[in-house]
Amino acid sequence: MFQSSSILLRTLVISAVVIAAFPVALVMASYVNSGYGLSVSQNEPIKFSWQDLQGVKHDFSDIKADATYLMFGFFSCSDICPIRVHQLQQLSQQLDQSNAAQDVRFLMVTIDPNNEPSELRARYFSHLSDRFISAELSPQALNEVQRTLGERVRSFADGPTHAGNLYLFDQNKELVKIYSQLSYPKGALYGDLTSTLLSDKGSL
Repeated sequence: MFQSSSILLRTLVISAVVIAAFPVALVMASYVNSGYGLSVSQNEPIKFSWQDLQGVKHDFSDIKADATYLMFGFFSCSDICPIRVHQLQQLSQQLDQSNAAQDVRFLMVTIDPNNEPSELRARYFSHLSDRFISAELSPQALNEVQRTLGERVRSFADGPTHAGNLYLFDQNKELVKIYSQLSYPKGALYGDLTSTLLSDKGSL
């Protein structure tokens, strides 16, 4: 699924990207160190259009969920992407085990669409469960969303590199959490999600 690559080079590049990643729009937002992710009070929904595996266009706001996680990735990635997908799988399992009533979705946006046919994206992401959605954006929309979130991408001979952050949006598609670290204690994402849903709705 994930091919080997120059992990050291990617790590150095990604570290530099993360440091300089946050654009002016998000820097001006309010940040609070609460839980394991970086809490963001942006008070403005993120808007973009995307295509599903059948080529049907949707708006981000069309995802009717209490919370939506967004990640950018590509399937030849050997370092960040497998970790993020595994974290989302663990979170999905915890939601199943807790019989959570809330609707949570995981949206993975490909940053290498020319090398990732819909069959591949379906096999390794969308088919994991109904919560997992694979998306493709137009080059212009992808650049705009990445610029807004600070998810900068660099191209190398063996594939792209990117910040690899995980973004949590509330039901209004407003950004509330940014996860930049790769390692979190088991249950950390679930705990943050629970707190976010409690804050939004007052109860689970």
